[in-house]
Amino acid sequence: MTWTLEYSSKLRVIELVYTGRTTGLDLRESTSKAIALGKEQSSSMFLVDATEIELTVSTFDLYDLPTHQYPAMNLDRQSHVAVVLPKQSKEQEDARFYETACINRGWLVKLFPDCAEGIEWLTGTVPLTTRIQATADPRR
Repeated sequence: MTWTLEYSSKLRVIELVYTGRTTGLDLRESTSKAIALGKEQSSSMFLVDATEIELTVSTFDLYDLPTHQYPAMNLDRQSHVAVVLPKQSKEQEDARFYETACINRGWLVKLFPDCAEGIEWLTGTVPLTTRIQATADPRR
């Protein structure tokens, strides 16, 4: 398996982490499991860490997720999906295509350079270090 899935009760976020070679079948299976876990936990926030992913998928595989799989599984349109960008440039291009395909179909998907920024967007929280810097800086 090239992915792991868990629910963070502290953040109320479904966390899906991809590592290594990932096929279209892996994407469909992991997506199904993540959506099911979200429904089970009453969570509509998903953090997808694709930092270490090696995609062996077609453009159609990426396009199919927001176009067919999400609606077929009755994914809530208010769900938020934060995707941490892959390290490799080819995978980054694929991630940007996926983000665009999702947004064009009305899904709330956004790419981030790291997990912390993705979590901040999902939960609406600002890390403590940022709050301290903001209150310490008299120009703010």
